[in-house]
Amino acid sequence: MGKNVAQKLIDSHLVSGEAVQGKEVNIRIDQTLTQDATGTMAYLQFEAMGVPRVRTKLSVSYVDHNTLQYGGFENADDHRFLQTLASKYGIYFSRPGNGICHQVHLERFGVPGQTLLGSDSHTPTSGGIGMLAIGAGGLDVAVAMGGGPFNLVYPRVVLVNLKGKLRR
Repeated sequence: MGKNVAQKLIDSHLVSGEAVQGKEVNIRIDQTLTQDATGTMAYLQFEAMGVPRVRTKLSVSYVDHNTLQYGGFENADDHRFLQTLASKYGIYFSRPGNGICHQVHLERFGVPGQTLLGSDSHTPTSGGIGMLAIGAGGLDVAVAMGGGPFNLVYPRVVLVNLKGKLRR
């Protein structure tokens, strides 16, 4: 059986490891996304790495989860921090009201054939247009922004054939 799209994308972004089912591999990440609920910690970790600018083709910081400013200053402070870091490190900043990160990213920034690592559990939405899109923890995303590879186990492929017709 030939390789599927996910395996072809992994192979084309392979940094190290053996492209064999069940083996660990490291891949290059083209794009990252974060959102305000998970991004603040990711950017603190990125900043601690001492990298002067992001090394991805594109990194986007979305403010779409904690947009309510009622009851305290914390969300507003986080948003100012995210906007400041975005400007400093070459990260695109998506302001509150632009939309939900995984859908906006798919529509505006998704590139078939590229890899996307995001600190939002819905990041795989961009797989719908032919990206290898993976949700991950903030430290993994920070490392990817710094140019480091992402580690994963080479996937097992299951073939499913659908037969017949839909009922009326």
